[in-house]
Amino acid sequence: MIYKTLSTGYKVQVDGVDVPTPKPITTRTAAKAAATKAKLAAPGSRVEYYDSYRVLVGDDIVNPPVPVPPVIPPVVPPVVPPAGTGYSVRGGRIYDGTTEIQLRGISHHGFNAPILQPEFLWSMSWIKQIEQMATLGFNAIRLPFVPDTLYSPTRGYADPRLNPDLAGLTPLQFLDLWMAEADRQGMHVLLDFHSVSMKAQYFHWFVTAPADYGAGGWVETYNQKAYTEAEWLRDLAFVAARYKQLRHFIGIDIFNEPHDRVKWNTVETDIAMWKPAAEKAATAILKANPALLIFVQGITANWDGKEKAVPINWGENLQPQGYDPINIPTDKLVFTPHTYGPDVFVKPTFSAANYPANLAADWETLFGFLHPTFAVVPGEWGGRYGVGGVGLKDKQWQDEFVRWMISKGMHSSFYWCYTPNSGDTGGILNDDLTVRQDKMALLRRLWA
Repeated sequence: MIYKTLSTGYKVQVDGVDVPTPKPITTRTAAKAAATKAKLAAPGSRVEYYDSYRVLVGDDIVNPPVPVPPVIPPVVPPVVPPAGTGYSVRGGRIYDGTTEIQLRGISHHGFNAPILQPEFLWSMSWIKQIEQMATLGFNAIRLPFVPDTLYSPTRGYADPRLNPDLAGLTPLQFLDLWMAEADRQGMHVLLDFHSVSMKAQYFHWFVTAPADYGAGGWVETYNQKAYTEAEWLRDLAFVAARYKQLRHFIGIDIFNEPHDRVKWNTVETDIAMWKPAAEKAATAILKANPALLIFVQGITANWDGKEKAVPINWGENLQPQGYDPINIPTDKLVFTPHTYGPDVFVKPTFSAANYPANLAADWETLFGFLHPTFAVVPGEWGGRYGVGGVGLKDKQWQDEFVRWMISKGMHSSFYWCYTPNSGDTGGILNDDLTVRQDKMALLRRLWA
């Protein structure tokens, strides 16, 4: 998803340690904030607002750089998967050893945001959150994280009465506990490298020039320095190895929604190439943990004359795989497109006279054609489903998407998301933290 928010009165501060030549972070002025917000709200942009995810616009603060992640043993039980186990893909289906599994997945936002922990821990227990997801029927959680998750020494607020075991933990130490508990509860976990920054969704998996993401530049990275492709590969290998002993750690979604100047495999100035980057990521991850699966999203348009010109969400377009296939072993590769209806991004096809019957053709063009040669597991989809947003039109979109996936035999996916703070999709939970039973009924049709 996209996390670009602007507000006032909320501080995000990191207490670090001194390192050579620190570069201070100062807040943006109100004028810059207003200009940025207007830019993000432009047609074609998808912007979400989170109450706990805000960029300070008022008082100046200084956030010194923080050190590299401590090399300490993970706080997880010494569980070793049985010999001969590991995750694989055969005939477009995912297997745990010799057992086929259906991923009844949900995304759980927070470790990728400035709070660097799951949302709503001010009113919920983190363990109870995992238990509730399991009780509802989910067996897989897509967990976004960012480099700050590994490096920062501080996290956001959690009610100490509900979460007494979190006192004094860094985000990484909390992630260790969270991963171990999800594993204990039998929940498959897909770690998602969401962005190079906890403050914004970047185009690509590196930032090597101050202007790589507009005003502010790399002050948004964890150490206020460039974040290179080599560091991205380092961090992917780090988490792959760190949780190697967890039985239900299924894979890594290598980067969230590469878009705009990211192309598949084009040699151009100022263009990032997704295919070779994904291949490098797979090599690094599988060397660190051969049991994992590699989840690869789509891009936006490649525009090389070989694609159909259809409207595209960020992360949705996998057409280039049809003519320039990615070099990752097919038994370890999962394509995980993101697709959304009119609550999130309004495509011209949504106003067609034959809507929603016209949707299936575009899904087939963008990613459906890959199944069952490859495993295709939508990594994000959802919406407000008729409650707020654009109303009935989004409910029609989600109903049609479920019908289409069932017709394709694609029953695995990750729904966005668990908590209700996503402005354009809502969650499985309502604002009062009760369960959206209508969304659960929709998902159970897919799971059947």
